[in-house]
Amino acid sequence: MDWPKIKTILILVLVATNIMLGYTYIREQQRFEAERENNLEDVLELYKNKGVELSQTKLKFPKSVSSVNIEFVTFDLSFVEAFLGSDYSFDGKVFVSDNHQLYLDNTHLFYSDSAHYNRIIKADLGNLEQFNLITDLAIRAELKSKIDVFLGQVKYELKYSDFDVVKSGNYTLVKLHQMHDEMLFVESKTVIWFYNDEIVGFRGEDDVKITATPGFKYDIISVDRILYGLLPKLNDNDKIKSISLIYKLNDESLLVSDLVLGEALPYYQIVLSNGDVFQVRAVNEINK
Repeated sequence: MDWPKIKTILILVLVATNIMLGYTYIREQQRFEAERENNLEDVLELYKNKGVELSQTKLKFPKSVSSVNIEFVTFDLSFVEAFLGSDYSFDGKVFVSDNHQLYLDNTHLFYSDSAHYNRIIKADLGNLEQFNLITDLAIRAELKSKIDVFLGQVKYELKYSDFDVVKSGNYTLVKLHQMHDEMLFVESKTVIWFYNDEIVGFRGEDDVKITATPGFKYDIISVDRILYGLLPKLNDNDKIKSISLIYKLNDESLLVSDLVLGEALPYYQIVLSNGDVFQVRAVNEINK
């Protein structure tokens, strides 16, 4: 038998088969993308008919995203002395020094100048739309410098990627954002209060530490399916301000909703112009 000739024929057959498989795969991907675009167009038409605006909203998202294993920062009595010094008392609810008050539990720490305690403790930090956004680069740089010095003084190690600055009267709030691969850890909420350029308050809530355990890669639900499922919850003339992918550990729809460590999964976050926020898990099933 002419083995060299047979081997050449087999190689040619394999090459031809691979070419056909590659062509078929590309055609299937093109068909899938075309169908997805058509589905999105149909959903956008439904939104238009209902009067819900999202024309300026980002609608392109990756096909897959890796999860991240995290744990929340937990607070113990060592933080009391770091913030208040050694001369403090405890009234049964909060720790008190001459000029400051501090409250902490497992994953929350609230520290304030006593003169501003009532103003800060009653503030609704869930929606900062009531404040004026500050974008001046010089102001932001000065505030960041003061924050980094403050965090160093109280020995609070927080890795943040970005921050927002808002102002209301003499108060300036800086909200620090913890992120991974440009996706926000939505449960991490650290806000620092300034009064006339001096730090008078600090709130740390569910701040995140990324563990060494690698996450898993998940296929992402397409945005057209998310929008289609969300539409019945929206009112006529609602306006979607933004759609983004975020990381979230706890889900109120699950039986356990107070985890302090585990796998943060990708979610879609949809924010309306009126401040309402919807968070929808971006993965169907957890297959590992």
